[in-house]
Amino acid sequence: MGQSDSLPVKINADGTNELEVRGYRVHRGRCALACAALILTLGLLLVLLVWRKDIKMWMFYKECSLEHASKILVKDTFGVFYEEDAAEERCGPILEPKTRFFVNKKVKYIWDKKTLQFNRLKCYDENAEFQSFHENPGGLGLQEVNERHQKYGANFIRITVLPVYRLILKEISNPFYLFQFYTIVVWMAQSYYDYSALVLATTMIAVGSSVYETRKHMVSLKKKVQVAGSATVVRGGVEKRILTQQLVPGDILCINPLEDKVPFHCDAVLVEGTCSVDESMLTGESYPITKMPVPEDRETFEYEVHKRHILFNGTQLLQGRPQGNNVFLKAVVIRTGFMTSKGELIRAILFPKPIHFRFYADLIQVAILFLGNTKEIILHSLDIVTFVVPPMLPAALTATTAFAQRRLREKKIFCLSAKHISLSGGVDVACFDKTGTLTETDIDLAGAIPIQEGEFRKPVLQLSSLSEAHPLLQAAATCHTLIKVNDQLNGYSIDRKMFDATKWNFADGPTGVNADYGVETPYLVSSPSWNENQESSPHPTVEYGLLKRFPFESTIKRMTVIAQRKGNERYNVFIKGAPEIIAELCDPVTVPSNYYAVLKHYTIQGYRVIALAVKTLSPHFTWTHIQQMTRDEVEANPELIGLLIMRNQLKKETIPAIRILHEAHIRTVMVTGDNLQTAVTVAKDCDMIDRVQRIIQVEAAIIPASIHGAQHLQVLYNDPLAMPEFIAGTDVHNGNYCFAMDGPSFELLRIHDPALLDKCIHRGKVFARMAPEHKQHLIEALQKIGRQVAMVGDGCNDCGALRTADAGISLSMADASVAAPFTSQETNISCVAPLICEGRTTLDAAFGTFQFAIGICFIFFVGVLMLYSISTTPSDFQYVIWDFGIAIVPFFTIGNTTPPKYLHPRRPLRHLWAFLPLFSFFTFLGWQTVIMLIGWFYCHAQPWFEPFVFEPGKHPPNPCYEETTIFYLMCIGSIVAALVFSPSEPYSRSSFTNKIFIAWFLEATVAVLCVMFITNEGFVYWCNFKTPPHTEYTVVILVLGLAGGLFCFCWEKYLIRGWMYHWVWPRINRIRPPRHTYQKIEKELKSKPDWPKLGGKDISEDLEWEPSQPPSPTVKVAVEFLGEEDQIASISPGRNSVRDLVGRSKATFRTFQGSRRGGYTVNGSKLEPDFVHESIPLTVSVNVQAPPPPPPRSPLPPTTDEDESGEDFPPPPHSLPDEFLSAQSSPVQILAIRPFDDDEEQAAASAPPPFDIDVQQRSPLSRGGQGMFQLIDEKHDDEPDSDVQLLAYRVTRRPSDLSPSQQRRHLNGHGLHSIE
Repeated sequence: MGQSDSLPVKINADGTNELEVRGYRVHRGRCALACAALILTLGLLLVLLVWRKDIKMWMFYKECSLEHASKILVKDTFGVFYEEDAAEERCGPILEPKTRFFVNKKVKYIWDKKTLQFNRLKCYDENAEFQSFHENPGGLGLQEVNERHQKYGANFIRITVLPVYRLILKEISNPFYLFQFYTIVVWMAQSYYDYSALVLATTMIAVGSSVYETRKHMVSLKKKVQVAGSATVVRGGVEKRILTQQLVPGDILCINPLEDKVPFHCDAVLVEGTCSVDESMLTGESYPITKMPVPEDRETFEYEVHKRHILFNGTQLLQGRPQGNNVFLKAVVIRTGFMTSKGELIRAILFPKPIHFRFYADLIQVAILFLGNTKEIILHSLDIVTFVVPPMLPAALTATTAFAQRRLREKKIFCLSAKHISLSGGVDVACFDKTGTLTETDIDLAGAIPIQEGEFRKPVLQLSSLSEAHPLLQAAATCHTLIKVNDQLNGYSIDRKMFDATKWNFADGPTGVNADYGVETPYLVSSPSWNENQESSPHPTVEYGLLKRFPFESTIKRMTVIAQRKGNERYNVFIKGAPEIIAELCDPVTVPSNYYAVLKHYTIQGYRVIALAVKTLSPHFTWTHIQQMTRDEVEANPELIGLLIMRNQLKKETIPAIRILHEAHIRTVMVTGDNLQTAVTVAKDCDMIDRVQRIIQVEAAIIPASIHGAQHLQVLYNDPLAMPEFIAGTDVHNGNYCFAMDGPSFELLRIHDPALLDKCIHRGKVFARMAPEHKQHLIEALQKIGRQVAMVGDGCNDCGALRTADAGISLSMADASVAAPFTSQETNISCVAPLICEGRTTLDAAFGTFQFAIGICFIFFVGVLMLYSISTTPSDFQYVIWDFGIAIVPFFTIGNTTPPKYLHPRRPLRHLWAFLPLFSFFTFLGWQTVIMLIGWFYCHAQPWFEPFVFEPGKHPPNPCYEETTIFYLMCIGSIVAALVFSPSEPYSRSSFTNKIFIAWFLEATVAVLCVMFITNEGFVYWCNFKTPPHTEYTVVILVLGLAGGLFCFCWEKYLIRGWMYHWVWPRINRIRPPRHTYQKIEKELKSKPDWPKLGGKDISEDLEWEPSQPPSPTVKVAVEFLGEEDQIASISPGRNSVRDLVGRSKATFRTFQGSRRGGYTVNGSKLEPDFVHESIPLTVSVNVQAPPPPPPRSPLPPTTDEDESGEDFPPPPHSLPDEFLSAQSSPVQILAIRPFDDDEEQAAASAPPPFDIDVQQRSPLSRGGQGMFQLIDEKHDDEPDSDVQLLAYRVTRRPSDLSPSQQRRHLNGHGLHSIE
């Protein structure tokens, strides 16, 4: 496979780091022409070559095939070009030919002679089988070590800190600094020595400050990363102590577990022994992770999947247990240097995503616009260019950013990339992780629900209240990855809370084989040392040896422990994990019929539910046989024994922070790995989702090919908080809805239907079960539709998203947090609003600084043009007065204005080409030009006026009245420009709170008054003034300048920033067509109010697909109750009709305070042992009219569309269940029917009299009280009618349709509200 010389070749086309490469070789003729062009342009062309590598390659080299290229031009996915050298090396025996390669972003690419292209160097572990790590216990030979060292390089994450001179050259290649040097050269040639020296000094300070910060950051990163040490390896069958830099893939590491916190300097696969490691450097979470040895089988090793076997670079050993009587743990090195997980993290820091800040691009375009307008007018002087773009602007913008960084440090927010501060000012979407970010990291155990014989039993609040022989208690005591470090239990928060609730004892097992079990027992757990009567007992009743652990893996969402009870020869397998995963794994007979209903009941209240299962292995299985079993074989077909109900509290700062963002019209999104229903409930509890907003779950699945059609994508739309019976075939969102989806559905839409994904993420609020790569893809998708995104997280699994976001905020101080632009010392989301507010202030200050800079330069430019018309110019000392006394200080003080105490609902403008900034700027210049023209003609109209007399060669030129007048007005106009363009509300506080700015204003005012009214001959001669003979003239000019300044101030503050910005511009935006993609999507969604249909589905490729299976058989619900007020009625359409209400008097439904949404917040409800899972039915009996359906395999219970028949109806409802009320996000109308006798039916059929149903309700979203709909029959003295059943419901009026006062009453639950 070759390639065309004209087309780039793609590398990693199927991966995330796609590159385009072209080959080049030296061409002497082009080199000669390029050198000549450099000489003719006096070296200015070199600047262009530094900026554009592709132009440099075209000028000096000729394109050729990659096979013969000496230079490689690489273009990454961000459009950045890199110039790399193609080299050769010998990686094999000496007789083998050398291999060609190049290195880009610390990654090596090897030439493949078969495909004739460069491929990324494969890691040692790619496509390796488990047993391959056990095949060479004697280690590598010397020749193999040398070959692999040549191929993979040294095991060293080398960070090169550039010398100061190179950092300076890199910094001054910025276009603005180059313009400053151009300005200095031009002014020096015209003898403007004073101001040239000032510009040079400020430029050097700005460049020095930037270089200092860059070098400081790189040195700090180098000290953190480059940690050298020594390690013991087996080479040639002999143990050797070598430097860690000499490790190569394939080396066998010998790890001494007795050493304190042994650090790992590479990625290695554990082959002997077990250990616990601290991965806080990578994850930010300081709990130990258990590592298991890789088994000896033929399963293919996958780096991302089998992390439980990998000792990662940068982590530390906490505790280890060698195999048998060995002294060392053994591991095989698989990755070194930048190929390790830590190396990938450092690469992301060294080569971040480039920042495309629209403001700087617009700044250059505005400068080019002005140049284009002026060069036709002024051709005789290069000096005129320096009036258009102020040379102090780069230093001023640097100072503005420095002020912002200082203020952020005071708020305990540390910025690693100053350019992101301005980007954070445009944020309109904020994404949050859940656990540890919105909620507390620790989790509490609220209770447990045992399962026996496929049925739920009474909930228990205390696990320790169960008998010691209860399988649920034994599973909770054994199924964890806890270890003891310094006599303290360490591990996941869930594991610690669960084990503490059992009140069992934990101990490390003896070294070697345990005589009581006949095998090694790394850990022992035992029941409390007292008997059933709470009397002291010398020996525990129950003791288990934990023989083997399979740690939790996010891909399969479960963990497993093999244990043996003391005195019992049979082995037990305990499994813990996500409820839906465990249910699919278990024997269907042991899964209760209402399992998913109970699960949903707790998850929609914000509880985190964990399922436990147990399996007793056959007595014929020996320990040797068990060790050879795969994990899937060990976990096959267990028995479901119960659910653990966990509760995670919201952080107290969460709700206020979310409300502040909503008031500022910033969308908030939850991105978590937790259960969808739990995430949705947490989002509602923290006010991320509006109480009156319908939540629609998007479920995508690939439907395989069948006789009915080809394989296609099917998308379902459901309410995750409502039971299917309540939503089937209905459309109740009324346009006010948001989406929720899980990671698998997100990935399917991303790959197969990007257009639908854009709609879902635009209205998306909750994204659950999201893997780290899914989070990053979500951020990129939001940015793609035109959003500016902030991401807040606290762990390594958020690093990709934090790095990709416009404003990534890490709440962890771990080393992994360096990937984020911002790190907050306060571990809650209260930092988000201050950061966005600071970003808005910085952005507003940058706009103000730029407008002030261009404004005063243009004022001076117009004044100089007017003076050029009479062949004169301001003197050097006038330049000094204007520069040092007036113009310089505002550049560095405007950015010191502090941010306001609130976030404004509208974001600041993000680019200079918007209408309002340009209108503001040009109108200001126009008014100032008019003022100078008035002063010019007023001077000419004076009776004592004397025309200017030009004398060639005289410097400075003769003083004149025009020059003096124009200089007065230019000074006043410069002060006015600072006041007009200085930041102000709503994105900054008033400029009068800026003490430095006020001090300058007073100083500049005094300086101008002194210049205008001092008549000392020496001072007048030095300034080259021609003083007017009458002071009244000077007073008139002062009044003219002040009146014009007051007019400009009012024009800007009240007309443009007031009336136009807050009233006119929003109305223009409403009528003009949408520009951004997300605006077009919103317009499209509003045009389709009936999409999506709840309970409906979308099918890709317009392929109609009918289910191949017939509808499920009729399902009847038999309900057992512990209390009559907590009953659940069946929905039985078809049994009665509306006309059955014939003969009834007026009936009224009233609802009391809405459903309890407790269990999550501090004041939430608790599990009550006297009420079995809070109104959830215990049993569901199925009348089989066809072969029984398979057990449910989805988070939702099965539904039926068939009518129920027969007279065997469950008891009618006196109330509705909590899940019904909590599922409704709008007021609902209840339609009720009552069965009548035969004679009543006949009468109704012949002449149905009129009837009326009056529905009144309170909000079901209120927190306090028990939700209940109760029938009041006016005919029977308000006694409940026992023959009425619920048929259906529909929305009649939404709270959003009510008046503001009614909305407040509705949301606060005050009084009854009629919805007729």
